[in-house]
Amino acid sequence: MLRRLVATLSCSLVAASLPSQAAVAEGSPEQSAWVARAIREWVEDFGSGRLGPRGVLRRGADLQPRYVASARRAARLGEADEDRITHLDALQKLLLFAERNASVELGDAVLGVASAGLDNAFLGVDGLELRELGHWALMRTEDRGVWLHLLRAAAGERVPVFAQLQARRADDDAGGEGIVEGPARRVAALLLIGRKNWPMFRSTLEAALVDVDPRVRLAAAEAMLPPWRLETVRTVSTALVNEHHPVVAQALVRLLLSMLKHPPRELDAEMREMVISGALAQFGRCGWRTDMELLDVVAAFPRKSAVPALIQALDLEVRSPDALVTAINKRASPLLRDRAGSLLRAMTGAMLKSDDAAGWREFWEREQHNITVPAALPAPRADGTRAQFFGVPVTGGSIAFLIDTSGSMKDAPAGGPVTGPHARGEGSRLQAAKEQLLLAAQAMPAESQYLVLTFADEARTWTATPVKPTASSLRSLTELLSRLRPHGGTNLFDGLVQALQLQERRYGGVEAPKIDELFLLSDGQPTVGVVTDTEALLRLVREANKYAQIRIHCVFTGTGSGAALLRSLAEQNGGVFVQRYHRRSGCGTMRACRRLPSLPRARCVVGSVSPRSTPPRSRCSASTCCSSRRGCTARPGSPKTRSRWCSPGRRSRAR
Repeated sequence: MLRRLVATLSCSLVAASLPSQAAVAEGSPEQSAWVARAIREWVEDFGSGRLGPRGVLRRGADLQPRYVASARRAARLGEADEDRITHLDALQKLLLFAERNASVELGDAVLGVASAGLDNAFLGVDGLELRELGHWALMRTEDRGVWLHLLRAAAGERVPVFAQLQARRADDDAGGEGIVEGPARRVAALLLIGRKNWPMFRSTLEAALVDVDPRVRLAAAEAMLPPWRLETVRTVSTALVNEHHPVVAQALVRLLLSMLKHPPRELDAEMREMVISGALAQFGRCGWRTDMELLDVVAAFPRKSAVPALIQALDLEVRSPDALVTAINKRASPLLRDRAGSLLRAMTGAMLKSDDAAGWREFWEREQHNITVPAALPAPRADGTRAQFFGVPVTGGSIAFLIDTSGSMKDAPAGGPVTGPHARGEGSRLQAAKEQLLLAAQAMPAESQYLVLTFADEARTWTATPVKPTASSLRSLTELLSRLRPHGGTNLFDGLVQALQLQERRYGGVEAPKIDELFLLSDGQPTVGVVTDTEALLRLVREANKYAQIRIHCVFTGTGSGAALLRSLAEQNGGVFVQRYHRRSGCGTMRACRRLPSLPRARCVVGSVSPRSTPPRSRCSASTCCSSRRGCTARPGSPKTRSRWCSPGRRSRAR
């Protein structure tokens, strides 16, 4: 026993006399170097698919990624963290150190986090979260050396290679003194210096607008913030005139419109007219989605010279010298034609149809000298359409219907009774969705196409590509709908991933989505899936739909808190929100919240309807509406009249 104790004490003394690998001074350059190395190794393993952010840090060196050893040397991780924290938690500990001990080397490593995933599927949930962490870790840094380094990275200059990276990057740089930043890191750096908005950064952003890489040009356009300079307005206007990339052109039009709405003091009327004329000359050159952005310019600054361009937009297919743009215009959405027609009617007072381009040309040739365009346009009204889904007009050319088939869809709308057997789903939320979907498909124009997707525990697309509303496809749709049964949870995330094709999107890519209009029907909050948080879902859709311009309409048939999510989805994506109610007897209501071009917020439109089980004469009168609890009451501002079948404070009853 004594011999064993002596041996133990001897080993302890020897171990104490040896330098420990983890014994680095807190805040020392050596510790910063190890933290920077750990961050880079973390990002590299994530990019290669060897590391999942939400995976648990396992015990045992053979089960741990490379960054763990470097983090241990930096005294940022220990045995107490094993089997307790995730790899994302470990990264946040490293980023916290980088914030508190700012240096150029640590700033360069964190820039890798801020650019994670931009080279591939940039809409991945993990990539979005990592970029946000890296972005704000750098934004909270005030070290001028770090920001000068980011400025050089944004400009695409050769930046220093730190000691531990020289061997790894020797093949990329024969001199061994620096490397040229790739597009992902340049994009992240541009977004950072744009957000910081120091005057010294403005020239770098303006120079990036004419870079050869469209991703760099896109990032520069997205990064610019007010206050504006007259020279910046000229630079953006010139860049737009010379731009042919569809997505970059969209970003430049949005930027220019923001500048025109909040112009610098030096921008006079003549200069403004020149800038607007140059922008409108882009009609038909960069794809129909850019043309939709240009229509926003026309709506904000209506002028007579824009009428010929609007008439041209009615043709949908506009030839361009660019083969890519011509291919995009071949799939131009009817949304462009409807918007252009609405603006033409508001500007000229003529009541011609949007699909009558020849009639508009003849009218303009005859009446152009007699037309005075108003300085401010009334709210445009689109042409009517026979196809509707829960009262919302179906105006797109390629429409997707995303239908919730979770278990709660077996209930009646708003929790009312189910009038038929549960097995058949008669009177259920799902049955109502089936009926509306079939009616909408039957009323679609022959040139339209549609796609049906469903989601429960997981999402499913029922046709590989959108189909025309032919007799054959309608028979197939009827058969498909008859097989749908409510089951499982509500994986809204998976449904949106498939409907918006999130996995196929690239930053600055020109991959056109299959659809231009989406109808989403659900009855509650997401309960399963990778993402169930409301704000995370909204942020993901905003990012995905920033340039795709898919109009998203939402129908809520439930009673819980899911209405707020669907309302926000519709409002943020140019759509209409509908909330459907059914009563046990008497009136039901259907509320639609539309985002009108002339209004900054959504306006709720409430109309009274009646279930099929109630005789028509039990509807509320034109001056009354059904409240959620009190039945039919007088509408605000209307005469105090009552329908004979609807008394105040009581539900309407059929005789």
